[in-house]
Amino acid sequence: MQKIVIKSNIKNRLRLKSKLFTPQNFITIKESLVDNIISIRLNELCFSIIITYDDRKVDIKTILDKIYSVTPLTSKAKIGKEICSCKRCDIIKPNPQSLKTKIKKFTALSIVAVYVFVKEHILATAFSPVFGLGLTVLSLYMAKPLIDEAINDIKNRNFTLESFMAFSLLLAIFGGEITAAFEVIYILTGSRLFEEYTANLSRAEIKNLIKMDVTKLYVLRGDIEIEIDLEDVRSGDTAVFVGGEKICVDGVIIKGEALINEALINGRSRSTLKKSGDKVFANTTIEQGRIFVKVNAVGSETYIARVISDVEKSLSIKSKSEVMADVLAKKVLKIGSAMTAFTLLLTRSFTNAFSVMIVMSCPCATILAASSAVSSAIAYAARNGILIKGGEYLEKVSSASVFCFDKTGTLTTGKPVVKDYKTLIDEREFLEILVNLEHKNTHPIAKAITKFCNDKGIFANSNSHAKNEVGLGVSSNHNGSTYLLGNHKFMINNGIKVTKKENNAYTNIYLAKDSKLIGSISLTHDIRPYSLEMLKELKNRGVKKIVLLTGDDELVSKEFASGFEFDEIYYDLMPNEKADIVEKLSKHASVVMIGDGVNDTLAMSKADVSISFASGGSKAAVEVSNIAITKSDPRDIIKLYDMSKFTLKIANQNYQIGTSTNIFGSFLAMFGLIGPAGAGLIHLVHTSAILLNSNRIK
Repeated sequence: MQKIVIKSNIKNRLRLKSKLFTPQNFITIKESLVDNIISIRLNELCFSIIITYDDRKVDIKTILDKIYSVTPLTSKAKIGKEICSCKRCDIIKPNPQSLKTKIKKFTALSIVAVYVFVKEHILATAFSPVFGLGLTVLSLYMAKPLIDEAINDIKNRNFTLESFMAFSLLLAIFGGEITAAFEVIYILTGSRLFEEYTANLSRAEIKNLIKMDVTKLYVLRGDIEIEIDLEDVRSGDTAVFVGGEKICVDGVIIKGEALINEALINGRSRSTLKKSGDKVFANTTIEQGRIFVKVNAVGSETYIARVISDVEKSLSIKSKSEVMADVLAKKVLKIGSAMTAFTLLLTRSFTNAFSVMIVMSCPCATILAASSAVSSAIAYAARNGILIKGGEYLEKVSSASVFCFDKTGTLTTGKPVVKDYKTLIDEREFLEILVNLEHKNTHPIAKAITKFCNDKGIFANSNSHAKNEVGLGVSSNHNGSTYLLGNHKFMINNGIKVTKKENNAYTNIYLAKDSKLIGSISLTHDIRPYSLEMLKELKNRGVKKIVLLTGDDELVSKEFASGFEFDEIYYDLMPNEKADIVEKLSKHASVVMIGDGVNDTLAMSKADVSISFASGGSKAAVEVSNIAITKSDPRDIIKLYDMSKFTLKIANQNYQIGTSTNIFGSFLAMFGLIGPAGAGLIHLVHTSAILLNSNRIK
């Protein structure tokens, strides 16, 4: 009777196991779930599937019902053990030992390895019986994890590389070739440690990007605000935040209003006015105002922390090259078994056959060829503020022939600059009024106006004061007159008629004196530095088509595009229209979509690779994107492209190193030119060469 066993369900990650989960059935299962889940992965070796889902949109029952509907089940799911006995089920394997402890152990092990190498290969002297016994015990201890995996494979009626290697090592240990066995185990241990170190390094760099520097905050206890440690805040508490502070929780505003800079969350150049009922997120900053927030999530449960967690998990999602490595490793298993048997028949020498087995049994080089290159690249990228959610997307960037760009917030900066101004009074007087009204204001537009005036040699009177009205403007009494400076709505609210709107391509701020309009100032977001150079470099690298997709009108779009060399320009686009264009382009070419806002997410979901720009893009953009660029530097696009191409080059070189040395070593072993110890030495040489070659990416 066929059953599905629920092995675990932790934090929206469901692990199921059944003999029905074969590659053939998996395709049908995946198609049935595609609209309901975030991701699904098949572990063919142990008949498991790992599903990531959003419990706000779908529950386990719905997922299971869909699986039942497309598979020939005769019995429904039962709850199994929380921890699967198969060690390959987890995407990220739990490990009780700290990396630091493992490195210390490996360092001690390296001392033994150097001694063994010098003693056998340089001095050519025999080991004492006591040392030989100790080396045997040490080798068995080191081989235990591999032997455990082989036992699991046998239980599941699978014969894998792990089984082949474990069998080879046991034969070596008990067949008297203890040094050869030790060398192979030592290399395998070092290879796995390197992979874990690289992944941990990348995760550490990623976590540093959202490291919370806030340790205390104010919460309401009755009618009193008290300061407590962030770690003591609980869901349901009411936290209080004022201008200049960083919000350190996710929640909903229940009182007050504030201008909030959400660049890390939504990449918007302008701060957002948030009022009662609006959501706020950790790692955003209040520029003006005071709000009371009902806490929904703290620490690892906040939105941005969960996004980073998804990026961390992606380090274990295999790229196309890594999948190819697994396929190649399986071929190595078959070839190795055949060559071992052929050598035994041809030479009648157990030593020669055993040496061939040692050469072909270690998959380090084959598996590390792509994984070490991809891991090095992801770690390097993270240190440079580029978050890559899996090696597959890294590899696809340099193979794409079409790059589509959003305009606002992606190719333009998030920093406003003064474009033009008009005045009905003396120019100097106009600028003096502006700077006196805005010089103490922390809003980005106020800072831009102040800088513009200062650059013209006009500075504020330090005694001047202005009253802020959040999201609207400022007012002040100056030299016996009442001045208002703000947006169109601010003027209307104060009964001031604005007879003619300025160019809608800009942000327009109006100045009124004693209820009469006396001038206006227009601001825009400047072209982001290096944007033009970035587009040219993409062309130089062979990208065939660069496309602009924007919601701006024709006049604004063409004026902006005049300084660039876009192959195609699409304007006045709604989100679904952007998506339609990307989908159409992707039918004939591989497409990369770069955007930053909510209106870009649908288009990003249709691209082969999606990149969120401007401090990670909007909440939705980060969720959809495969790669997030956090430093808002267009040069990172070129860095990413070059890294992609170089990673593929390194992976291919690694395949050549591993394959050629395996073939060469097997022939040497077949004809007795090297023994088991020499076979182990070959692994040391080509694995070291692969690791050093992959390290070039950094």
